Amino acid sequence: MKSLLLSGAVALMFSMLVPATAQAGPGATYVALGDSGAATTGAVDLDVAAPLRCVRSTSNAPKLVAEKLGLALDDRTCSSAKIPDLYNAQGAGIAPQFDALGPATQIVTLHMGANDADMTEYILGHCHAGAVSGGCAAEADPEWDNKIDAIAPAYAAALAEITRLAPNATIFVDGWPTYLTNTSCPAMLGLLPADAAYIQSKFERLNTVVARAAADHGAVYIDTVTASREFGMCADPSVRWFDPVLADQTLLPYHPTLAGQRGVADLIVTAIEASGVLAR
Repeated sequence: MKSLLLSGAVALMFSMLVPATAQAGPGATYVALGDSGAATTGAVDLDVAAPLRCVRSTSNAPKLVAEKLGLALDDRTCSSAKIPDLYNAQGAGIAPQFDALGPATQIVTLHMGANDADMTEYILGHCHAGAVSGGCAAEADPEWDNKIDAIAPAYAAALAEITRLAPNATIFVDGWPTYLTNTSCPAMLGLLPADAAYIQSKFERLNTVVARAAADHGAVYIDTVTASREFGMCADPSVRWFDPVLADQTLLPYHPTLAGQRGVADLIVTAIEASGVLAR
């Protein structure tokens, strides 16, 4: 999800076409594509070799997956990334994420779409800001659902482009885990319980959109909701997968802690091993 402390995300583009002259390079064995949900642990283990704007971590899920499976990794994940940033430079010194793909690529992980659906804007502007006046669940905005559903064509096109650029790769799509259940907590600074459940329902709607696209394309969708249900932002700090508004580990609310990145990495490793791609 788009970093709550970062700004300047690229506006959603209408055209998702790659120039006809684009050519795939050889590609790394494992390429990680995505936004801050895959890129960062915030202030923890910052990768100083990566573009500063990406806030990429040395202990994010892609790096943990690569370490466990012994894979050569090209980690292109970047905070605030949107689907167009797969095709185009996100900013100075940040190449298009698709530049990492090629015929040698065997494994691609993709965690993308929350920024395109304006999740941060709705969560902050409607739910947290609206808590003092009754909350967002009580005045549900159908436009949020429309924003989430509207990413489907661009997401499907991105999956097709990954296959074009990396024809020998298996694509693994990991969804959004459990951030909140039907309760809130002091660390969420007044978020209403009904709004907590409402926010989680939107992440699960987003999961439905990307899972459907993955299934249609033949990619492997990895459900992260069930495994993380006891480790949301109101869980004990020692086990929670995401920092709450009072972020005491990463300094980035709604972003993965080290425990969260490890948990997602374990699920991705299990999916990769089960797919048989490593036996090719």
